[in-house]
Amino acid sequence: MKTKTGWLMVILISSVQLALLLLAVMTLFSWFSETTESTVAHQACADNQAISRQIVKTLESSGLSTETIRQQPENIASVKAAISGVHMPNYGFICVLTQDGRQPIASFPEYPSLESDEIYSASFEDHDKQTSRLGDFIASNNKREQGRMLFDGREHFVSLEPIQDIGYLLVAQQRSQSVASMVSSISITSKLFFGATLLIGLACMCTIVAILNRMTAKVTDHKLGLQKQVTEREKQIVRTQNAVIFGLAKLAESRDNDTGEHLDRIRSYVMILSEDLKNRIDQVDLEFVHNIALASSLHDVGKVGIPDSILLKPGRLTKEEREVMELHTLIGGECLEAIQSRLGDDNQFMQIAKQIAYYHHERWDGNGYPHGLCGDAIPLVARIVAVADVYDALTSKRPYKDPLSHIESKGIILAGSGSQFDPEVVDAFLRHEDEFEAISRTQASLKDEDVLTEFHVLCERAQQSNEEEAATQTS
Repeated sequence: MKTKTGWLMVILISSVQLALLLLAVMTLFSWFSETTESTVAHQACADNQAISRQIVKTLESSGLSTETIRQQPENIASVKAAISGVHMPNYGFICVLTQDGRQPIASFPEYPSLESDEIYSASFEDHDKQTSRLGDFIASNNKREQGRMLFDGREHFVSLEPIQDIGYLLVAQQRSQSVASMVSSISITSKLFFGATLLIGLACMCTIVAILNRMTAKVTDHKLGLQKQVTEREKQIVRTQNAVIFGLAKLAESRDNDTGEHLDRIRSYVMILSEDLKNRIDQVDLEFVHNIALASSLHDVGKVGIPDSILLKPGRLTKEEREVMELHTLIGGECLEAIQSRLGDDNQFMQIAKQIAYYHHERWDGNGYPHGLCGDAIPLVARIVAVADVYDALTSKRPYKDPLSHIESKGIILAGSGSQFDPEVVDAFLRHEDEFEAISRTQASLKDEDVLTEFHVLCERAQQSNEEEAATQTS
């Protein structure tokens, strides 16, 4: 999901950047087109104005007037001579008009009558000023003007100058055609540039996506490699932890030679009971089964603090000796609690191990030790270990007693249901009594190396199950 969001963000940002770039290109070409057109137009009008002033100055100095031209038509030749001496660029023409602007007096080169030509823009300065005929325009203004006009369907830049005693001089050049061609060329160029920019932008976007895709693949591969290394390191840590736990349990066991392979059988019994309760109690899951199986080995770790004279006594203990022996629950619980404080209170394994060490001799009816807890106040892990511990003690040989049969031991467990033991745990025992009997007959034929190997297998199985559950939740 995060990867898809990242790709969407990249595409969105790239699209916005491309849109802004295209907008900038369009704005730039639009500005350039308008600026070019305005510059050329003003330059054309400036050229026309310069020519007009030169001709008007010549005509005014000649002393001609409308009246003398009418009386002496030969004076028209003088007017033509004045205007023909000026070079008119870009297919333009020069025309001298009467006072009303209705009749041309002389033009160069010869140009058709302007009587019907329409003017669509009278001035650059006032684009709203419109008139249909040149004569109407002249009659309504009577002043110097410049702008764009249509003659015979062609657009011209014009300059209109009043001539003293004669009329008006109209200088027109068709440079607007050149402007139109230039603007058209700029428009075509802008479209081509727009298309090229779009293609380049899309190509860059595709390149960025390809690079990011390749980098993401490399990062993913590297991440998977790191995860694999972390997983292997975690497995090594778990193996080391289990070996240390197993060694600590064996150290406590070595002080009590009569227990033999007691810890190994306890672990097997506890696994059977917790696996059965996993489908009946929400609290019990794979992690619970894994932790209680390991932690059960530490249930008698407090015996390392019991004097040998009491711990190794072949006969039954006196009341005072029994009170000292009962201290092994407090010694073991406090030892594991100190370890938990170093590792952190959220360490589930140490929490379970501490509860087992403290409370595995508590009774369901509240007559146990060391705190006299009863019922559900006793942690579930301690209630499970209590049944497993008593069953193994009953079916094992001790210096002060012979082992009881499975039937006899089963009877004692049933008699203690609801008083010494949790009835639900006893029911789980009854559902698997055949397995308990088979284990008790084996009398712990496994060696320490085999037991430690089983520990490792159990840890790896629980770790694999946790990983599968996590993958299922993620998908």
